Amino acid sequence: MCRPALLLRDTLEVALLDPTFGSAFFERLFTAHPHLRARFVQNSSGAQQKMFAQKLCAVVDGIEDPDVLVREAQAIARTHRGYGATLEMYTWVGDALVETLRVLAADAWSDEAEVAWRAAYDALVRAISEASAA
Repeated sequence: MCRPALLLRDTLEVALLDPTFGSAFFERLFTAHPHLRARFVQNSSGAQQKMFAQKLCAVVDGIEDPDVLVREAQAIARTHRGYGATLEMYTWVGDALVETLRVLAADAWSDEAEVAWRAAYDALVRAISEASAA
């Protein structure tokens, strides 16, 4: 396993040990972009948090396999197309995610981890964009 993939797994694992991970992420997202809150009414906040964490784990677990990344991106594109998600919104989500990980992973976080997360998330968004265009 390559070093960036290990950093992704290690920092995500530490952050997910904090029971506030999901709520902290969504609070950051909604504080920065309050208008998004209205888009998250189809499921309970607990369900939203659980689905987000599960999808994030699936992406990180398959990060070294391009086929897995494409499948996950296609699934995200399909489900979020119906919610009116735009590429700009994915950027906002990425920023809230990295900020949440930085805080909750604390001692496990580093500049190298931030670079790995930004690169992995950018690759995911590119794959989502391609899946959305198909």
